[in-house]
Amino acid sequence: MTHGTHIPWKKAGVMGIGLSGAAAAGFLARRGVNVIAVDARGRGQHAGRDLVLAPLGVNLRLGELAASDASVFSGCEVIIASPGVPPATPPLAGAVAAGIPVIAEVELASRHLRGVIVGITGSNGKSTVTSLTGLMLSDAGIPTRICGNIGVPLIEVAEADLALPEAIARTVHYVVELSSFQLEGIERLSPRVSVLLNLSPDHQDRYENMDDYYAAKARVFMNQRVDDIAVINWDDAPTRRIAAGITPRLIPFSVEEDLEEGAMTRGGRIILRLRGNEETVVETGALQLPGQHNLENVLASVAAAAHCGASLQAMARAAAGFTGLPHRLERVAEVRGVRYVNDSKATNVGSTLRALAAFEAPIVLLLGGYDKGGDFESLRAPLSSKRDLGGLRGVITFGKAGDNIASRIGDAVPGIHRAGPLAEAVRAAACLACAGDVVLLAPGCASFDAYTGFEKRGEDFRAIVSVLGSQTSGLR
Repeated sequence: MTHGTHIPWKKAGVMGIGLSGAAAAGFLARRGVNVIAVDARGRGQHAGRDLVLAPLGVNLRLGELAASDASVFSGCEVIIASPGVPPATPPLAGAVAAGIPVIAEVELASRHLRGVIVGITGSNGKSTVTSLTGLMLSDAGIPTRICGNIGVPLIEVAEADLALPEAIARTVHYVVELSSFQLEGIERLSPRVSVLLNLSPDHQDRYENMDDYYAAKARVFMNQRVDDIAVINWDDAPTRRIAAGITPRLIPFSVEEDLEEGAMTRGGRIILRLRGNEETVVETGALQLPGQHNLENVLASVAAAAHCGASLQAMARAAAGFTGLPHRLERVAEVRGVRYVNDSKATNVGSTLRALAAFEAPIVLLLGGYDKGGDFESLRAPLSSKRDLGGLRGVITFGKAGDNIASRIGDAVPGIHRAGPLAEAVRAAACLACAGDVVLLAPGCASFDAYTGFEKRGEDFRAIVSVLGSQTSGLR
């Protein structure tokens, strides 16, 4: 796949020194590249990453003034853009206008890998499928790195693996979660196996229309060859449309159809059918993840892992033992007969809908945070139907987007409660819920109105519920 440790540039820019930007800047600086790193945040606001980069000789330009300078990357031969930085940011727009290539950190990393890339993208479920696929490969004895948008930059593991002997390096499988933002910045990155899980509106604060967002996701296939593999959700209409125009060999998965080839469910079993050979992987009753969307996630992982050489036994063990990731339908506690479930990772409306469908018990739904331009109107019919069937106890909105969300769905779900911060919303939910109900944090929004990320919001939810658990009076 790749191409040694040669760096073709003498001077490079890095826009944003979050996890991936800082890792890219360090990688380049340690190889003698003159690096300029720009970030809108001032000194002391980068979790110490700026203090690590400075001794490496990285030229740090920090603060709003630097981030508004369109000429700050003058003389650079390439720019590595952090995924969270919009392309219209002046330094990036200035670089493009000057003809300087702008690439993603994952693109930089891919040029220094000798192993196999498994690229996983989609609107929802990326982290779960990335983790589960990686566990299946590891269980099968295949050297595996779980990385990318899930939290460990690809360039970080690529740099560590440069020390591996060639024979070992070529066997390593990099299971990489890829966001649309990262995929905007690829040029050569070419997964041996790519996975597109689903597509639904998201990041409407960044993309002018959903076609642009979907096109960014589809870039995961753009460098694949006819002998590569594309794992596609056959039940998802937008994903299925993209499948019609791609080059690699298509391996679909479905919970609804009996496929000629691919991963599917039948009679309470997960079935893998490849080149006319059909085998049972695992009983669906053995899985610990709730909801149909998680059944889809397991199917995607099976299809991907099988094409990387994982055995049926390894896939079955990993699937049956996997209890999910933090902040994804995570059962936090039961207080006075009410279950509290943390799905803080539900940062778009599509993921909220999937979370709602995962429970039969009546739900008190917590919605709110920082609105990315979500289509909250699409919640109106499902919420109204769930309420009519007795499956919705109430909706509580919170955070910066709370009032706006309530106004957009309120007439479809009368009696929406409006709260301020998350703690107030949880307390209101505790007053509304009855024994046997589920209080579900599936906010449909980003967390940046009050937190540094969905993880911090989920941790706060846990802490708030823990306090509720220690209080047995005053909730009603």
